Amino acid sequence: MAISQLNRNNAVNVVKPASNIPPEDEETDDTDDDDIAVKIPTIKTSTTNIHLWQFVKELLLHPDLYSGCIHWMDREKGIFKIVDSVKVATLWGKRKNRPAMNYDKLSRSLRQYYKKGIMKKTERSQRLVYQFCHPYHL
Repeated sequence: MAISQLNRNNAVNVVKPASNIPPEDEETDDTDDDDIAVKIPTIKTSTTNIHLWQFVKELLLHPDLYSGCIHWMDREKGIFKIVDSVKVATLWGKRKNRPAMNYDKLSRSLRQYYKKGIMKKTERSQRLVYQFCHPYHL
């Protein structure tokens, strides 16, 4: 069932509940009245408006669920290792609704974060090991 709302410009926004998220895990994101209100999971990011580095941190914050595919090597330094690159890429593709996502595409995005100062190469440049720059690893 869709719900209609008026935004600041008196335009009607139609809000559709997310069908794949159980009701007890939903909250409404009311951060901007011009945006369509969206039902989101209890993790405080929306499904499509999330950056890859935020998604990686989400996975790292839930080792009980994702330790088989990604884990911290040194949390204080922000160093983590991707154990199952296919699984991480698949999860990211599902999150962004991009079924053709693969690790080549995902790793290219991670490398772009070097230029932006979000991530940096590890000292020994190990395969599948990345490091968040300060303050992103906090």
